[in-house]
Amino acid sequence: MNPNKSSFKSPLGWILAAGVLIGAGATASVFSTRGGATTAIPVPSVTVSSPRPVGQINADSLDMVKALDESFANLADSAKPAVVHIRVQNSGSRNAFGERQVVGGEGSGFIFRPDGFIITNDHVAGGFEKVTVILYDGREFPGKVLRAEDSDIAVVKIDADNLPTLPFADSGNVRAGEFAVAIGAPYGFENTVTVGHVSATQRTNEIPDPMSGKTRLYSDLIQTDAAINVGNSGGPLINIEGQVIGINSAIFSPTGTSGGIGFAISSNQARLLAETLIEKGKINRGFLGIRPENLKIAQAKNLGVESGAFVAEVPSDGPAAMAGIKERDVVVRIGNLPVENQADLRNAMIKYGPGSKINVEVIRDREHKTFAVTAKEPPVQEAQPQIRRLPEGNMDDFPGFKDFPRVEVPGQIPNLPRGVRLGVEVGNVDASNQATHHIPAGTKGAVVNSVTPGSVASEAGLQLGDVIVEFDGKPISSAEDIANAVRSVKRGETKKINFLRFDSGAKVELEREAQF
Repeated sequence: MNPNKSSFKSPLGWILAAGVLIGAGATASVFSTRGGATTAIPVPSVTVSSPRPVGQINADSLDMVKALDESFANLADSAKPAVVHIRVQNSGSRNAFGERQVVGGEGSGFIFRPDGFIITNDHVAGGFEKVTVILYDGREFPGKVLRAEDSDIAVVKIDADNLPTLPFADSGNVRAGEFAVAIGAPYGFENTVTVGHVSATQRTNEIPDPMSGKTRLYSDLIQTDAAINVGNSGGPLINIEGQVIGINSAIFSPTGTSGGIGFAISSNQARLLAETLIEKGKINRGFLGIRPENLKIAQAKNLGVESGAFVAEVPSDGPAAMAGIKERDVVVRIGNLPVENQADLRNAMIKYGPGSKINVEVIRDREHKTFAVTAKEPPVQEAQPQIRRLPEGNMDDFPGFKDFPRVEVPGQIPNLPRGVRLGVEVGNVDASNQATHHIPAGTKGAVVNSVTPGSVASEAGLQLGDVIVEFDGKPISSAEDIANAVRSVKRGETKKINFLRFDSGAKVELEREAQF
C-alpha cells in the first residue's frame, strides 16, 4: 500500500454530506411553507398532530443518526489495525537489597510504511534499552529506534512487511471544529477510541519532560477535545477520512487525566521528521538565531503582509543578526521553501543543516529584502531538574499504570501525594529561558515553566517566566531549593513568596502570600 494515499474511503464523509443536503432540504421546505403568506404561494391546510411522546424520535432523523454512528464505528475498524502498542524497558539500577530494578513504560504508535516503520513520540520510545511493538493482531516485535529528541518524534523499525498503514493528511488544511478521533492505549487499555473535535491549530507550547529533564518547544500543535490520557502518547489523531492529522503527545490538566485539552504534533511536521530520520538516520537542524512568531491579523495588516513568520527576537551574536536581519522583519522564504508561519520557518531548518548557506527573504517596511545567512549548530540545551506533578488519587488501580516510567531523574523532586502543592513546574536559570523570558545574566532562582490553573501559585499571581528568589524568608537559588522549601509546608499555612518578573527590559520585584 502506498502510505501517502488513503485506500479507505470513510462513509462518514458521505453521510455528513448527505446529512447536510437532507437538512437543507427540510429547512427549505419549512421556510417555503412559512414564507407562503408573504410570497403568495398557496399554503395547504395542515392538521396539527399531538406532540410526540418524550424519547420518541423522527424515523428519518433516527436513520441519519444510525448512519453516523455506523460511520464512526467503520472508521475505527479501518484505522485500528495500523495502531500499535509500545512497551519499553530499562534494566535500571540496583536497590538496597542488591536486586536489579526494571524500569518500564508504555505508549502508542502507528504504522506509516508497510515495511515496518512506525511513528511514535520520543518520550515514549527514546532512550530505552528494550522496545517491544505489539501489533493489532497480537504479534510482538523488537524495535530499533531512530530519534528526533528535540522535536519529540521517534521512528521505530520492526522486522515485518505487508503491514496495514495509516496515510497522512495535510495538517495545513485542518480547521478548528472538524471531527477528530484519537486511538491508542491509555493506561494500558489497547485499541481505545475517543471522538472529539479539533479545538485549535498552530499552538506553540514549551512542555517539560520530567524523564529527560528537558523542556521541549512544540511549534505546531493541534489542540483537541478528544480524550487523551497517559498511554495515548505516540498514537494517531485522525480525521473522518482515516488520515493522520497529528501525533497525540500531551495534555493540559491539573489532575494528570484528560480535561478536554489535548495536543498532537501536526502530521506535516511529524512526517517531515520521520522521513528525514529514515533517510539520514538523525536530525541535523540548522540554527539561524531567530525567534519566530505567527503573525496576528492586526499585525499583518499594519506591516502590509499577508503571511510569513514574524521575527520577534534576533540575538546580536546569531547568524541572522550578523547577516542583517532585524526584529519586526517578516520572513517569507528560506532557500526555495515558502514560509507562511513560524512552523514553516522551523521546519525549513530541518532541511538546511548547520553550514548551509541560505538566502532568507524578508519583508521590511513593505519592501522585499534578501539576506545570505550561514546556518550554525543549534545551542545545546542542558537538562534541568523539573518538579514532577503526579496525578491525584491512586492511579495504581489502572491496568498497566504500575509499569509506567517512575525512575528518578537527578535533581527531580516529585510532589508527594499527601503533601501540599504549590502548583508550578520550575527549572534553573539557563541560556534558553533567559532568552525566552528576557532574564538578565547572573539572575539566580527558580524559573516558573508552567502554572496549574486554580493552584496556590495561580492564586498568588505567579506567571510563566517569573523567577522565584525567596520563599518564607529563605533565599531560593535553584529549582531544588523551592521544592525542598515546599516540602516542609503544612496544609492551611500561609507563606510569602518573593519573585522577579521581567517585561520589556524592566525588572519588577513582587511579594505575594501563598495560602496552602
